[in-house]
Amino acid sequence: MEEILQATKNFSRSLKVGQGGFGIVYKGTLDDGTHIAVKRAKKSMHDNHVSVEFQSEIKILGQIEHFNLVRFFGYLEDNDERVIVVEYVPNGTLREHLDGGFRGSYLDLSSRLDIAVDVAHAVTYLHMYADNPIIHRDIKSSNILLTENLRAKVADFGFARLGVNEAGVTHISTQVRGTAGYLDPEYLRTYHLTDKSDVFSFGVLLVELTSARRPIERKRILEERVTIKWVCAFVFHTINVMSLKKNRLFRILFINS
Repeated sequence: MEEILQATKNFSRSLKVGQGGFGIVYKGTLDDGTHIAVKRAKKSMHDNHVSVEFQSEIKILGQIEHFNLVRFFGYLEDNDERVIVVEYVPNGTLREHLDGGFRGSYLDLSSRLDIAVDVAHAVTYLHMYADNPIIHRDIKSSNILLTENLRAKVADFGFARLGVNEAGVTHISTQVRGTAGYLDPEYLRTYHLTDKSDVFSFGVLLVELTSARRPIERKRILEERVTIKWVCAFVFHTINVMSLKKNRLFRILFINS
């Protein structure tokens, strides 16, 4: 704890770089000059919930290593303190960039495609190449951190679960965790979690990358509030218009599919 307090200047407000449901994230610097992100859990009445999320995250982080995942340095659990230490990724979250620029930086199309590929690599590693299959359960733009070169690193494994690795088992029955707008509707309806749930969230992220819209935007008119529904309606309308211009295209794509 002494080392963490020294690195963060006693959890100085000036070093606060983020905040989420789990707690506050601070930037810190170790004696050897290594920059770290220190995630400090809330001291709240929901102690059991925080403890479960904390144990899940350190368990997952301790068994993964990939360029497109945040690097895990260690953790501290002492009395009422729960702290997770990971690498510091300096260029903010993907969502901050999509909201209209981050520190004057805007993402061009090439950068957005590179980010999409980086996230795809991270998800593929978790599902197929980690020692045990891992389902992230919260793939979203605010959990994608960007390096100085705009390379993406997936963060926040508080909701992650070990996936299915037994022959004949197709899903895990579990309480729904995730973020509205990114949640797989089938998982939401059945409580059956599979790696396809992450793939659905990744699909939502792709739409977000290309449109810059949040998955749910309550300020928009009713037909445009849920971005995925708006995109599907737009694509359907576009194809329908094209079908009037190109004979039988609509029938080929939909009726005969």
